[in-house]
Amino acid sequence: MGSLRFDLDEQRRWSLWYHGDGPAVPLIRHATLGVWVGDALVTLADLEDINAANRRPPGGESLAIRGRSPAGGGVWIEAEFAAWDAGPAAQGSIAVSVYPDRVLATIRGVRFCATPEAQILPGTGPLLALVNGYHSWSACQVEPVASGSDAPPPELASHGAIGLTRGGRGLAAMFDPGEPGEAKVKLSGAGLEAVSDWLPSRPVRPEGDGSTMRLAYFPDRDGLAALSALATPASTVDRERVAAVAAPAGWCSWYELYGGVTEADVLSNVEFCAAHFDRRFFRYIQVDDGYQRATGDWDTNAKFPHGHRPLTDQIHAHGFLAGLWLAPFAVSERSGVPAAHPAWLLKSPDEGAPGPLVMDTRDDWGGRIYALDCAHPEVAAWLYDLARRVVRDWGYDYLKIDFLHWATAGTAHYGGLTHAEAYRRGLTAIRDGLGTEAFLLGCGAPLQHAAGLVNGMRIGGDVDATWDGIQGPARAGALRSFYHRGVWLNDPDCLVVRPPLTVPEAQVWASIVAVSGGMNLLSDNLPKLPADRIPLLQKTLPVAAAAGRPVATQVDEREVAPAFVAGDAVVRLPGPWRFRTGDDPRYAARDYDDDAWETLPVPQTWERAGHPGYNGVAWYRTRFTLPPGAATARPPVFLELGKVDDADETFVNGVKIGETSNWLAFRRYAVPPAALNWGGANVLALRVTDTGGPGGLWSVRRDRPAATWVVEGAPRWWTVVLVNWEDEAAPVSHALAALDIPGARFAAYDVWGERPLADTQQTLTATLAPHTTLTVALRSAAAQPQVIGTTRHVIQGAIDIGEEHWDAAARTLSGKSVNLDGRAYAVTVAVPRGLRPSVCKADVPCTVKRLQTGHAVIEWAAGNVKDIGWSLSFRAVSRR
Repeated sequence: MGSLRFDLDEQRRWSLWYHGDGPAVPLIRHATLGVWVGDALVTLADLEDINAANRRPPGGESLAIRGRSPAGGGVWIEAEFAAWDAGPAAQGSIAVSVYPDRVLATIRGVRFCATPEAQILPGTGPLLALVNGYHSWSACQVEPVASGSDAPPPELASHGAIGLTRGGRGLAAMFDPGEPGEAKVKLSGAGLEAVSDWLPSRPVRPEGDGSTMRLAYFPDRDGLAALSALATPASTVDRERVAAVAAPAGWCSWYELYGGVTEADVLSNVEFCAAHFDRRFFRYIQVDDGYQRATGDWDTNAKFPHGHRPLTDQIHAHGFLAGLWLAPFAVSERSGVPAAHPAWLLKSPDEGAPGPLVMDTRDDWGGRIYALDCAHPEVAAWLYDLARRVVRDWGYDYLKIDFLHWATAGTAHYGGLTHAEAYRRGLTAIRDGLGTEAFLLGCGAPLQHAAGLVNGMRIGGDVDATWDGIQGPARAGALRSFYHRGVWLNDPDCLVVRPPLTVPEAQVWASIVAVSGGMNLLSDNLPKLPADRIPLLQKTLPVAAAAGRPVATQVDEREVAPAFVAGDAVVRLPGPWRFRTGDDPRYAARDYDDDAWETLPVPQTWERAGHPGYNGVAWYRTRFTLPPGAATARPPVFLELGKVDDADETFVNGVKIGETSNWLAFRRYAVPPAALNWGGANVLALRVTDTGGPGGLWSVRRDRPAATWVVEGAPRWWTVVLVNWEDEAAPVSHALAALDIPGARFAAYDVWGERPLADTQQTLTATLAPHTTLTVALRSAAAQPQVIGTTRHVIQGAIDIGEEHWDAAARTLSGKSVNLDGRAYAVTVAVPRGLRPSVCKADVPCTVKRLQTGHAVIEWAAGNVKDIGWSLSFRAVSRR
């Protein structure tokens, strides 16, 4: 790996270069750095009394520029550009420090760079940005920085980190936690601007303030890989420590029982878990929302009549650890906190409605919900005491804290702190109150400043036990995989496998959760789960230390909705979109006169478009023209519509073509040829029903999750997860070298089918049915017998094959199977030509059978939880 180098031009604009084996490669050109002092941006070119110095930090070198802001601006600014030759990628950093000069000037933020798109990773092809959402639930997406059309690209901001890819090269930036600002990279038609916004602005501290942006570059990998390099701890000791941490696995009460959960529900699931899961690996029982008297009053309600401590005592008595959910920065009217401590609450920014800021109104939470100002010292003390009570008095070992982004609401904090400083002060109080032993999981959390304070982090939106409901978390799990085992342990959200998910659909989500290497909390009501779903859960436990990586996430997907698509032909629906509240079946007709209807933008919720608070039925209509031609000569036609909140019935020229009731689902409907008027005018009509909250055609993005994951569970033993997210069968083909799987020939094993496949050479090909996965293990082919798959776990080689040895003289393959969980167990062995399996010997009685493919399968009956030493002898046979 080469190294990074910075230089500054005569205008003190900085550029970043990569020095490898060949000529220097420009990465960022002519970027402007500065600090907002008051309302003025003071750049390096503006500084007076300049000093420059070369420094040599460990493993690298740096250039520091220091100067005073002009015209009595009141600050000294120092920018240190550093690069070092360590880590998995070429890395560097820019640290900006601000010090007072006679007065404590007000600082509004730091600009690390502002530069046009063409000056970043210059080259051919589009510049793609992995845009990281602000908090846990915020969507991540991959967007071209330049639109490539006359329309300007959308204005976006990537928070805390960004990955950039152009022509197979990857550049990433990540911002350090603990600074006063909230860092982001803004994308617009003008290019990129990396800033740290100090909101609200405040005077510089007497001792100074600073912000740091770190950079990494790969000449042959994408921006996601560069982000992973930045998240990897620099210290070998830290890397080993993080790698040794066991990711939690267990059960969570939320995703089927929700707020109606009772003490009896929790205990029945505790007993089920004790009977069906190995407590060496399945450790936690987490009580989620629904137990509390009110938000802010975290004692138990009537559904949990015995209180916290008796419940945790029973959980511990069954051999588990106990977890609890809280929204610590939220307090409701019924909790009594707002009335008793009005000074603790964040204030409304609305001058017309002064008073505390109302975040939500929920009867089940206790009425109106307010946010605590974590900058207030009494609030910090209250949070510390709450966390101490959770672990010391109530007996919990694990705490999930939710809705953390509410700490950054409002316009001001106690003592003039910024949003970032107030938020981190609240997190620190909880962390200190819990102590070092309890596991702390963040959720709904601004990500940058949670680093170093939480053990785990939810990295996506809520899961739902539907095909569409698993896709958002699956996408987030891929695009935020760079955080895992570097910054914290990722929580991809709970594993649910119950209907209406089919068994193949449940296998998809189980495969992704398992291969991600993140936390694995089950959340079906397990005593009522169909019996055929339990083995799906068991096959994902324990969480493997080996974490997979998604493949080909940094691509510019063709987003065409709303549009009619026939093969490669696309007829877009630009509008105008007519809109009317109310309901009348005549609105579906092609000849209905909608000229008097209002025009509404699409995509957008109708609340934001001028109908706040409206729930019920409303209609959309738009007209379009199709090119002439015979319908029979065309490929099948589909309407790619988008996502509708909550339910839709969709009509083309009065003909109903589909309906969907899931607000997360991307609508893609087959259109009967007879319903279309080729060469003439057509009408698309949508009847939309909203049952509460936002409503309408709110998104036209498909946002497909990653279709391929790869993990090396043991040396040269890979598991590849292939997923078909579409509604039609799809062929897949991957060159194994492109998946970083080196070799000429591989033995293959179908993990869910529990059967060997034909050997694979340079390319892995398959045709996947809709909504299915082929999860296949690949092991480099060998001239002697070897294990190629087992029934124990999704990730092959990572969990249960502790030892394996081939004795050529005795023609015997021996091994040791570990971490068994009591289920029936089988090991599949690839057998070269000229050998046949003979006798199986083991610590526990085993049987062996030979398949028609020539493979051998060693089998054990259910009931084994101890390690099993085994051997399989072979006899030579003549070749024909």
